[in-house]
Amino acid sequence: MKVLEGVTVIDFTQAYSGPFCTMQLADFGARVIKIERRGLGDQSREWTPINDKGESGYYAAINRGKESISLDISKPEGAEIIKRLVKDADIVVENFKVGTLDKMGLGYEELKKVNPEIIFASISGYGQNGPWSSLAAYDNVIQAMCGMMEMTGFADDVPTKVGPAIGDNFTGLTMALAITMAYFHKLQTGKGQRLDVAMMDCLFGIMESPIMYKELLNEEISRCGNTDPTLFPYDVYPCKDGYFSVGVAAGSKSEWERFCNAIEMPELLQEEKYSTNESRVALYDELTPKILPFFASKTKAELNDIFLACNLPCSPVNTIPELMEHPQLKARNMLIPVTDDGVGEYLAMGNPMIMSETPAVIEKGAPAMGRDTEKVLLEAGYTADEIAAFVQNEIC
Repeated sequence: MKVLEGVTVIDFTQAYSGPFCTMQLADFGARVIKIERRGLGDQSREWTPINDKGESGYYAAINRGKESISLDISKPEGAEIIKRLVKDADIVVENFKVGTLDKMGLGYEELKKVNPEIIFASISGYGQNGPWSSLAAYDNVIQAMCGMMEMTGFADDVPTKVGPAIGDNFTGLTMALAITMAYFHKLQTGKGQRLDVAMMDCLFGIMESPIMYKELLNEEISRCGNTDPTLFPYDVYPCKDGYFSVGVAAGSKSEWERFCNAIEMPELLQEEKYSTNESRVALYDELTPKILPFFASKTKAELNDIFLACNLPCSPVNTIPELMEHPQLKARNMLIPVTDDGVGEYLAMGNPMIMSETPAVIEKGAPAMGRDTEKVLLEAGYTADEIAAFVQNEIC
């Protein structure tokens, strides 16, 4: 049995953060009914990459395992359909601009009258309260706002966005955790609740190092490229065919010795001024030019063999094509074949939460827009004639 089998989610989300959250629930067996805007659908259906049939790989990647109904919830009939679905649901997830569903009569206060045990989960840029709560946000804006951009990049260059949309996916994952905890509470008490997870809060909450430096030492630290201001060696070094990353634990004399021998510079061990991690950090500008020629003379594969043989943490800076063929990711089933209504068969990202008794089960791709409308409404008690009238009146 799937761990979330029997759980029903009404999913109003679109774009990235919300769909990524509900995809986690679907992966573990929840029935996720995606509510899509009639005639338009999730905005990510238009996001690249787009295949030759006009179907979005972006949409497919984060909406697998769900059902889709097409509905105009701005009309009273559409709102009533939602209330009927919520009556037998466990969870509602939305990432609209704050207050949008309230204006339609579908906010938490109204829906809990229909189902007092409902868990109502809201994802937003800045949260449901506070002076910035009404503002829209995208990942790059949140990374700038929360300080992450200030901490990323090189000291003499511009603040830099983290490559993946971490503001979206980390927030979605945080909400998925909040939902599972709220559902556990519901099983114990029979009580639903309102969940409020903000992108700003999530990214600020993982900025532990600069916050603690300021709080405990009143020191401001900023971006430092690929180094760590407390460790040496700990960097990314150019090599013959790309870049290579290696690190040595602070205070580990044996790792420093293995590193010096690996780069064929045992003479560094004779220098007292390099004997501690603290002194090596202080002499970064002096030491780094001495070790660069060794890396520049080797390929990524050669360096990998050398440092792995010395049992030192290391990795080439992999390209995406290299990663897609990596034996470790293949062993962990992090790329799995999925057949999708739109893009056909493709390799989807696996779920990283590996559970021995209740694993993720990824059985189907993302739904075509409105594919499940008739089936879901019939299950909700509407007749075929009523559904036909909804279609005629452009409700669904």
